[in-house]
Amino acid sequence: MYYLEALILLVVFLLSQVIATRLRSGLRHLPGPAIASFSNLWKIYAVYNGEIPQRNIALHEKYGPVVRIGPNHVSFSTLTAMKAIYNSRQVFKKSDFYRPVSPVHNRKRLYNLFSAQDVEYHSKLKRTIGSIFSQSAVIELESKIDATLDLFLDQILKRTAKGSCTLDMSLWPHLFAFDALGDLTLSHRFGFLESGTDVRNMIATADKIYDMTGLFGQSPLLQSLSMKIKSRRAKTKPNPILQLSVAQAESRIRDGTYKQDMLNSLIEIHKSDPEKLSVDDVAGAIYINLMAGHDVLAITLRTLFYHLARRQDVRTKLREELSDTEGDYQLPHHLPYSKLSKLTYLDAVVYESLRVHANTGVILERVVPPEGCTIEGYWLPGGTIVGVNGWVIHRNAQVFGPNVDQFEPNRWLDLPECKLVEMKRHIFSFGAGSRRCIGYNFAMALSSKLIVEFIRRFDMTLIEPDKPWHIHGSWVTKQTQMNMSVRRR
Repeated sequence: MYYLEALILLVVFLLSQVIATRLRSGLRHLPGPAIASFSNLWKIYAVYNGEIPQRNIALHEKYGPVVRIGPNHVSFSTLTAMKAIYNSRQVFKKSDFYRPVSPVHNRKRLYNLFSAQDVEYHSKLKRTIGSIFSQSAVIELESKIDATLDLFLDQILKRTAKGSCTLDMSLWPHLFAFDALGDLTLSHRFGFLESGTDVRNMIATADKIYDMTGLFGQSPLLQSLSMKIKSRRAKTKPNPILQLSVAQAESRIRDGTYKQDMLNSLIEIHKSDPEKLSVDDVAGAIYINLMAGHDVLAITLRTLFYHLARRQDVRTKLREELSDTEGDYQLPHHLPYSKLSKLTYLDAVVYESLRVHANTGVILERVVPPEGCTIEGYWLPGGTIVGVNGWVIHRNAQVFGPNVDQFEPNRWLDLPECKLVEMKRHIFSFGAGSRRCIGYNFAMALSSKLIVEFIRRFDMTLIEPDKPWHIHGSWVTKQTQMNMSVRRR
């Protein structure tokens, strides 16, 4: 009898918790899947299956611009909501979803611009190191980009020496991304391009980290479990990128070695004012540049290659624009980014790639301030998790026009300047507002230069043009099944 009474009490307690969660003040009237009102299972299932972008889009098509996707999580699809959450003066700090991106070193976390939840710390750090990621910094380090680009092109030239060859173009852009960022950041390539392989399974390991972090981040309970597992695993299986970042930062500061790269620029700031930028801050900046940068850059590059391979008309038009600018830069010389950044059609191709395939699949979570706020007519209590999914906002016809599911660079052409600015402002692949990815300028330069120099030398077609690529939509939206036939022009 005692056990039966205990079981009944447990069931009653759980039901009461479910009801209380479902009827939470400020959220009870929001539309959405019934299960999402008392459980995070909707989010967990969507991320586990790699379908969170598509499922998030489908929810808004069914329920409208405001959808409750978890007990304390609300998804929005409107421009006004995007502005309120990411661009308003009222500060919406990042949620605990980002905590695992600050790795533990010497029993303390190395914070970085991407993961930092403290608003003041983030603002100070961004002001301190922002110049290192500026457009002028790109120009200063462009020779490094060109050197890695030459290595990439040489590998493709070798493989096409006897005619067409089949290449996995979901892999090769990723090899370039990792090596290019390694050289820009540390003057150190990892050997990806030289070997043509995933050296030491570093890419595969990063994929697993992103998948697990994205999955466990959908539930506070799962995230707590994930943090404990990572703390234990770090003692036996240290993160190689973290180890490299810390070792390089400490040794360069100690030895005073000069190299023309981002680390050197960070060290100069540290030496001028150690309180402004600590050794840990330097290591954290190096770590996130490598750890997060290679994946999101690779996703952008894959999108460019995939859609260009499918659209001969786009390749032709892009080559026509390039032919008008080559002048003193005939092959094998590279076109400088100062010229590429002014090309209208190239700009349209890159932005359309960013629009049609956002590199993050989950919502970039923010937390409603303690005093609460009203968004899209709904008052939300402090502590509510809110946000916009890039895949949802990028399919807003009000901003981007018709046929938003299709890759169409022409949508960016012949527009009034104010409309073009509006469209670019709502590209969410690099985030928005004060937390917009600081690596944007380098990502645009690397993407533009790689695709331009490739199509100047080669042509490509999909081996199975009628078969779509595979997208695993979790925290990041990695694409696979991109085998292409590549030949010299």
